[in-house]
Amino acid sequence: MARDRPSPLVRSGTAELAAGALSGWVFTLCRQQPELARRLGIKHPARIRQWHLDLAALGTASVALGAALPDAPRVPTRALQIGAWTIAMAFLPLAFSDDLDQGLPYQAAAVGSFVATTVGFCGLAVHAWRAGR
Repeated sequence: MARDRPSPLVRSGTAELAAGALSGWVFTLCRQQPELARRLGIKHPARIRQWHLDLAALGTASVALGAALPDAPRVPTRALQIGAWTIAMAFLPLAFSDDLDQGLPYQAAAVGSFVATTVGFCGLAVHAWRAGR
C-alpha cells in the first residue's frame, strides 16, 4: 500500500539522521583541532562522539520502525520520537560539563528519556507482534 507521505516516525528519524550528519562536523573538529574545541568549551570530546553516534543510531532505528510500521499507534510512536531525540541530545551538555549528570534536573530528564524510549520501542514491538498474527 503506497502512502502519500512518510510516517511521523520516519520524518523524525530522518531529521535525527541529518542532525547526526551535522554533529559529525563537531566530532571531526574535536579530533582534528582539539585546541580549538577546548577554546569553544568542549571539555569532554568523547561525549561529542556519543552524541553523534546516538543521533545516528536512534535516527536509523526510528526510520526503520516508521517504515516497517507506518500505521503504528500514536502513543508508542510519539514516545519514541521524544525519547530518541532527548536521549541523544542529553550527551551534548556533558561535553561541556562532566558533572552535570550528577544534578537532579539532568537525572530526571534522563529518566524521562529512558521511559519514553522504553514505551516507544516496547509498544512498537507489541504492535508488530500483534499485526503479525
